[in-house]
Amino acid sequence: RRFAVIADGNDGSVPLRKLTLFSKVNLFLLHGFFSIIQMILHPLGLAVPVGTAFLASMFGCMMFVPPLVCWTVLCATDLMLPGTYQAVMDVKAYWISTILVWYLFTLATDKAPRTPVGANHRRPTNIMDAAAHNFYFWNVIDYFPIECVPWADDATLPPDRQYVFAIHPHGIFCWGLFMFAAAGTPFDKRFPGLAGKKLVGLVATVLFTIPVIREFFLEWPYIDASRRVASDALNSGLSLYLIPGGEEEVVVTTHGQDSTVLMKRKGFIRLALSYGADLVPVWGVGTTDSFRTYPAVFGFRKFVQKRFGIAIANYHGRWFTPLPYKDKPVRILIGKPIPTPQPKVRGEKPDPKLVDEYHAKYVAALKELHDAHVKDRPLKIL
Repeated sequence: RRFAVIADGNDGSVPLRKLTLFSKVNLFLLHGFFSIIQMILHPLGLAVPVGTAFLASMFGCMMFVPPLVCWTVLCATDLMLPGTYQAVMDVKAYWISTILVWYLFTLATDKAPRTPVGANHRRPTNIMDAAAHNFYFWNVIDYFPIECVPWADDATLPPDRQYVFAIHPHGIFCWGLFMFAAAGTPFDKRFPGLAGKKLVGLVATVLFTIPVIREFFLEWPYIDASRRVASDALNSGLSLYLIPGGEEEVVVTTHGQDSTVLMKRKGFIRLALSYGADLVPVWGVGTTDSFRTYPAVFGFRKFVQKRFGIAIANYHGRWFTPLPYKDKPVRILIGKPIPTPQPKVRGEKPDPKLVDEYHAKYVAALKELHDAHVKDRPLKIL
């Protein structure tokens, strides 16, 4: 199942969005590196923890993979053709400037982050892609393992309806995202027809400006979190999943405490009301227990987050590494959908009083969902 390969990376529903040559090259280098690591570590039984630790620190590690691959290939070539390394270094000013211009041109012209239709998971087309996906996706689900817990035994989510899944908390790393990103996940098995077909995630605009990180999100069903792009997705008949607390929730995350930044977060409520989509609360039990956190330089980190939209976290996992603690299983609770009234005109701005009403309903539903499954701590709404 994990190594399933299909011809064009698509499930046949709609054509996949087009990627630029810059993105394709970066993904090729990523897949080449991670497929080798997966094939080496899997027989040793180390692929699952190493893959999980890598993804937990992906923003610090992933950008260095393509340069590392290129450097390794260059060094290997130099062993066979002495002088190659020096020859390449002699003209580094030219190829570095070329890559920089290529990258800036890609940022200016690439429409993929703002294209919701076809933003599905790009399924593996060869063994290299499949092994790479195993390394930084399926290994994480197997590590805890991550479970999907619906609100009732007979719960259903008809795929012909639209939903806005709001995931809490972000934590240091939001494990709940894995439920919705691809076909074959525990969520997809429980509620088929949405993941990998009619469900896209929203991520901060800044992440689509970081080399390699942007390619990682473009490979999976993620789009720019701007209001216009999110509206385009809903207007196209797609459903959304997002993290209302965003990067602020990363900064305020405290080990062993359940809290979520929600009191002033009403954008996702407006989106749902504008298109008549059901609101679905989602809570990740065990997310804040995955890492030890420290409050050092909290004021500075909060300033950076507010000013630049960048979250700096003080944390560590097992043995002071990025490997998450697994003292408690990670259970992703899927709450009962909250129906919203159909607007007279799809996409119209909802009345502020209606927004406040459904925001209050949503907060109450989230608290009820949390309290029904978590008995050792209260939920703090920030």
